Amino acid sequence: LTIEDIKTDHYQSHLRNKLVAEAFYLTKNIEKYGSGFIRIRKALQDYPHVTFKIEEMGDGVLVTFQQDEERHGGVNGGVNGGVNDLLAYIDAHPGKRTNELKVVLSLPQRTLERWLKQLKDEHKIEYRGSPKTGGYHAI
Repeated sequence: LTIEDIKTDHYQSHLRNKLVAEAFYLTKNIEKYGSGFIRIRKALQDYPHVTFKIEEMGDGVLVTFQQDEERHGGVNGGVNGGVNDLLAYIDAHPGKRTNELKVVLSLPQRTLERWLKQLKDEHKIEYRGSPKTGGYHAI
């Protein structure tokens, strides 16, 4: 199994260490065998500011997740990159509350509040529902 094989969704997985795999399965740290990379790529579609890299390291692989600062509103990307990612996330996941958005997008509370206000002022999002159960929706 090569790195190029792993980067596709069409490969046959095989266990390298059956005892480790069984230990993870029994402790409920994995749900099924052989679908991890496929499920990771699918889950990351909801997080456009996170990149996923697989490299060969000795006899194994190194998997790296990295937050793309430029798209996430870091020093190189400016605020608009982060605001646009926030809007895209709200559009894809309507009804999310501030605390959920803060965790998922790894944002400081004040930054999130500032970006939400900007999007509300631009009439791009609105808050629907009660203060306890409502959430943000794209307009």
